[in-house]
Amino acid sequence: MRMILLPHGATCYELAGPREGAVVVLLHGATAPLWTWDAQVAPLVAEGFRVLRYDMFGKGLSDCPRARYDRAFFCEQLLGLLDALDLQAPVHLAGFSFGGAIAAHFSMLHPERVESLALVAPLLDFGESARLVRLARLPLLGGPLLRLLLPRQAGARVARLWQGSARAGQYAALFAQQLARPEFQRAFLAFLRSDALGDYSAAYRALGDAGREGLLVWGNADEDIPRAHIWRILQLNPHLHGREIDGATHGIPFQHAERLGEMLVDHLKGNAGSAYAATELAGLGR
Repeated sequence: MRMILLPHGATCYELAGPREGAVVVLLHGATAPLWTWDAQVAPLVAEGFRVLRYDMFGKGLSDCPRARYDRAFFCEQLLGLLDALDLQAPVHLAGFSFGGAIAAHFSMLHPERVESLALVAPLLDFGESARLVRLARLPLLGGPLLRLLLPRQAGARVARLWQGSARAGQYAALFAQQLARPEFQRAFLAFLRSDALGDYSAAYRALGDAGREGLLVWGNADEDIPRAHIWRILQLNPHLHGREIDGATHGIPFQHAERLGEMLVDHLKGNAGSAYAATELAGLGR
């Protein structure tokens, strides 16, 4: 891992693979940082891609600046990182969960910087449905309550992502270290109070209107992203190529690592196949 200084602070990143390879940027979710993609880096590099992954501000080993942790802030970090690393050619973006929403929003804002888009169990709109979001936004009490409940609430929820993984113990320890940092707690409070987990319908619709194709992967047993939200994303952008993983929960990068790697390689090599059939799409809304 390396560190690079951007206008808002230092960003931890890894750039692996052949220098001449097409660049694939992997965006993690709202809580677990860049090691979310541990299992996907090697297969992509083996296919000749140059893979960039990094910790978003407030996560992992990147700085936790005092700022608004909204969607514009995270898109600015991504743009700044690409420029700082002199990656000017359009890149392939792949985002998981919250990272999927940021990938879509970034693609809407900077279409000239994006070659292709892959979304893995992407966020549509958490709104105030999550308990921690509601607590964080309480006047006066939000901060103290979040600091009290965050270790237990977030720790238990995120542990489900890597349940059954051979590296589950390692990931649990790394996440516990992150949770214990006061600066992480401060940044996460700002994150929950921003528009970061709000409605991304406008981004998905804009990409659909622009004819932006891409890969959309989800699990039919996902406990965080409702199937109705996947159905809505496919409605907003019917140019996406849908791939459902039977029995998969929200932890696809951990629990279905090999299959996800294969899907990403197929997508990047132009073998994603046809978009989800209309009859199948209609069934997602049930």
